[in-house]
Amino acid sequence: MADSGGLLMHPVVVQTGLAIPLVLSLVVYTALRRQKTAVHWYLTGLLGMILAWGVAMMLRYAGLGDDASDAGAILAQLSSCALLPFFLLTIVHYGRVDVFEHSPAANFSVAVPFALFATVMLTNESHHLYQLSRESMPPGDHPLDRAGPFYWAFQAWCYGYVAWALVVIARLWAREPRAGRHRLMLIVGGIIAPVAAHSAYTARWLPLDYPLTSGALGITAVCLVLGIHRYGLFEAGPVVQRDVIQHLEDGLVLADEDGRILDANPAAERILDRSGAALRGQPLETVLDGLGLEGAVAAHRGVQTELETADGRTIQVTTDGVSPRGGQPAGRYLVLRDRTAERQGERMLRQRQKLESVGILAAGIAHEVNNPLAFVRANLVHLQQLGTLVDKHLRGGDRRAPEELEELGEVVEESLVGLDRIGRIVDGLLRFSRAPSEREGQVDLNAMVGEALRLAALHRNQRVAVETALAENLPQVPGYADRLVQVVLNLLLNAKQSLGEDPDGRIRVETGVEGESAVVRVHDNGPGVPLDLQDRIFDPFFTTRGPGEGTGLGLSIAFDILREHGGSLALESTPGDGACFTVRLPLVA
Repeated sequence: MADSGGLLMHPVVVQTGLAIPLVLSLVVYTALRRQKTAVHWYLTGLLGMILAWGVAMMLRYAGLGDDASDAGAILAQLSSCALLPFFLLTIVHYGRVDVFEHSPAANFSVAVPFALFATVMLTNESHHLYQLSRESMPPGDHPLDRAGPFYWAFQAWCYGYVAWALVVIARLWAREPRAGRHRLMLIVGGIIAPVAAHSAYTARWLPLDYPLTSGALGITAVCLVLGIHRYGLFEAGPVVQRDVIQHLEDGLVLADEDGRILDANPAAERILDRSGAALRGQPLETVLDGLGLEGAVAAHRGVQTELETADGRTIQVTTDGVSPRGGQPAGRYLVLRDRTAERQGERMLRQRQKLESVGILAAGIAHEVNNPLAFVRANLVHLQQLGTLVDKHLRGGDRRAPEELEELGEVVEESLVGLDRIGRIVDGLLRFSRAPSEREGQVDLNAMVGEALRLAALHRNQRVAVETALAENLPQVPGYADRLVQVVLNLLLNAKQSLGEDPDGRIRVETGVEGESAVVRVHDNGPGVPLDLQDRIFDPFFTTRGPGEGTGLGLSIAFDILREHGGSLALESTPGDGACFTVRLPLVA
């Protein structure tokens, strides 16, 4: 055995001894990091392999005996085979190379050649394809003296991976701002140092009989330390378009010019309930068929619509084609927005306002129901008296019908009329207060106004005179009848409340057609809306009434309902001279 003290001062041992503590600290730093991306995991593996390489060099050159030297040789072979895959995967994930971010198989394939090389190295004694000699190579021997064909293949493969990594860095350099290239320079320095040291030793460019690779890996560690602590190296990779797309709340599906899906972000996978792997390569039409939009993409035109899915979700779908300067379709995209929660909230708000309207009508309802109930009860009392009279005549043996019975048919008819009136009142309230069917169809505006007038007649302010001027042969409009009834009722109730106890209060409702729109106007001769409040009149929860007299939702909900129908709601008011609300609805959807 050679002198241990002398061997401990061997240049390789000195280099490695200086590098190991630094590399070990980096391993601990990256391993203990709480939030780790793929880059951090692969960097931890890379540093671990560098540390293993350093330990192998210590075992080989520290003069600890043949067994330790042989163990060091095996560990050096294994760590060198694992180091390059970890190195390349760290670089490609830092560079956000798409194929490696989306395909575990691509990441695994990087390690396959080196697993083969490791197997050849460990079984060299049976085939001598890596080293021609049967014996283990002493630390002082040069590897080229016994290099077999697989040694050269291994070297070529390693340089190929290094070249691949440098190409990725070059792409990053081209798109990185000038001020942000410092960390890329550190990465390049960390790559070049061990490659240059290994190449100089292998090619015998230097008059040295020992490698400088351990010291060069120490330089790599220094570059990493500087990059991490000064420039935030690996803390945040360069922001690319994929970062934005991946974090979108809206689903995005991208397809090529032939309609084959290229990619889908996590939001799209969640909305479509299909994984990205299952979507890629599929025709875009298969996704759209399930959403009812197959014709839109075939025409390469922009379409935006909302669809109800089988499980009750509301999805807003936007699809279009992307054309370059030449005018030919370059690709297509599909944007999906889950608006289920938003639509549910809107329905709940509308329903709340409906119930508020029912509460406003409560006093009028009591009056309207009590009137027919009063005369129905009186008629029943009269019928009871007539029954007593008939019974008296029958007991006296007089079979002739008394003259009083001539009123019987009239009394019954009046009672039925009163009961029918109560039934209509209750039925109208039930139709108005229940949740809408959400079925779009063609709406007769005059019938819709009539329904709103019947409901508004239940308001406690019965002294207001209501006039109508409904156009004949008014064309129907596309929309939701229940929602449009709510709009006109809100306007009528707003007008009645603004008139208060005015004995001369009047409301006029008009319908007609102006241009491509159907129009409904609700006029009143009340005090009007002050000029400083007209800009706020449609704001949610804005009201000029006192506490407990309304929530201020009526006009804002009417405004939103008309906006969803492609229409509008406008106010014209002169203080002291009443107000006029104009509803406009498109005649064609």
